[in-house]
Amino acid sequence: MRISIVSTATCTLLLPISIGLVAGLTGSQAHAQALEQCPSPAPASPKAVISEKALADVCIPTGFHSLPIDFFDDYSWRAFLGLVWPAKPGERGMPDASAKLSDSGRPLVFETFKSDWEIFQPDGAAPAAWNTVGGANPCKLAGVSSDDLVLAAFSKFNNLGQAGFTPRLVGPLVAQNRTYVRFQTAFNKTEFDQIDHDKLYLRDNLKGTMTFQPGAIDIKAAWIDMTGIAHPERFYTRAAYLIDLATEACSKSKVGLVGLHIVQKTPSRPQWIWSSFEQVDNIVESDSQAPATFNADNNEPMPDENPYGFPPPVQVPAAFNVDRLKPIHENTVRTNEIYRKLLAEVGVPWQFYKLVVTQWPIPVASPAVDGNPNNTFPGKGLDQSAFANLTMETFDQKKTISGCMNCHNVTRKTTDFLWSLNTRAFPPIQAVTAHAALAEKSVTTLALPNTQLKNWAQVLPANESFQLPAAQLSEFQALKELMEAAQSQSAE
Repeated sequence: MRISIVSTATCTLLLPISIGLVAGLTGSQAHAQALEQCPSPAPASPKAVISEKALADVCIPTGFHSLPIDFFDDYSWRAFLGLVWPAKPGERGMPDASAKLSDSGRPLVFETFKSDWEIFQPDGAAPAAWNTVGGANPCKLAGVSSDDLVLAAFSKFNNLGQAGFTPRLVGPLVAQNRTYVRFQTAFNKTEFDQIDHDKLYLRDNLKGTMTFQPGAIDIKAAWIDMTGIAHPERFYTRAAYLIDLATEACSKSKVGLVGLHIVQKTPSRPQWIWSSFEQVDNIVESDSQAPATFNADNNEPMPDENPYGFPPPVQVPAAFNVDRLKPIHENTVRTNEIYRKLLAEVGVPWQFYKLVVTQWPIPVASPAVDGNPNNTFPGKGLDQSAFANLTMETFDQKKTISGCMNCHNVTRKTTDFLWSLNTRAFPPIQAVTAHAALAEKSVTTLALPNTQLKNWAQVLPANESFQLPAAQLSEFQALKELMEAAQSQSAE
């Protein structure tokens, strides 16, 4: 049986991130960010707090039987604040407890996580130690530290393509200032240590069932070039290395954060908790200020699908309008108002960010239960509110079948919901598909779309032997079926 897939996973490639460790973890994990334990008894309603300490788990009081969205959303906000806190100098992924949230000009905790390009090195080389930035970097810079933000990939387009539920990558997201959104993926120390120790960056080591430890966190961030942005004071901004698609040279530019997706594993939710934040001016909404970043406010509707393919054009094309197709849950709106008011009193740009959704597995402490929409909130029959980040999942807003947990559920056994391992372990899936297409094999190979053959033909020589582990083949087959089902439902 031959199956066709795209060159990277077609759901958003989120990496599990850890803000800190649950009490009781030992060894190198003891140096990860300290988490605040739930009080006993847990309060009847959550209390908003601005702190560098994220919660170790969702603090739901005993006997609470209503929809616990307020507790999950409070957990998400605490996670967000812990990640955007100024980092401790010299210790990646650690907040500086002596710093204030308003301190500027310093790297933030999530910015010092281990980047995907640091972990998945060319030729499968081992990554450098946690506090070290070593090996190759996409910009070929002589010296890079964890204080630097490199928004580039070893293949110049790979941090520009947006994922979506179609048989192909849906292409880039273009801001109204006619620049591409750049995506960043990174892991906290808890997650990185396990990847490093078990050499999970090599595909041969992804054959069995693996599980990440509680406290693991990964993030996906969306950034824009701030050129021409009317109200930069409403964004968190910093300098970052961006690659020029025409010259393939990197230089520093001012970028602004427009989206942050956080995935965290806790003892009560081993299928991870999925939290997604956006800058409030992304589109025209009640809390936004014109001009919007991704909508021209000209009454033109958002396209049904991305008008641009992958790889995207070197010259950035015209922008299209982005809309939110499902409203943010009313409880989430109230929690946002509480936190944004506190942040406005502090006087930080984080007052202009909001939680879009927290998605979680409904069963408590039940790792055997999968992450399909029957077992999640939002989920099947509960998808009237938003479950997609406009900057990362622009065209996956209609059905929860295309939501984060259901997509990542496909790879939960071999990589514990983590698609980035399944697609980026060496040899990367691009090489696997290129080899399959050139060798014309079947059963344990994956067919590459003809339009991609020219791009990937030189990734892996046709005469080089490669075997895709059977478990991963089944996962990609399941992903293909999931994509087809999502496409069919979207057409209804």
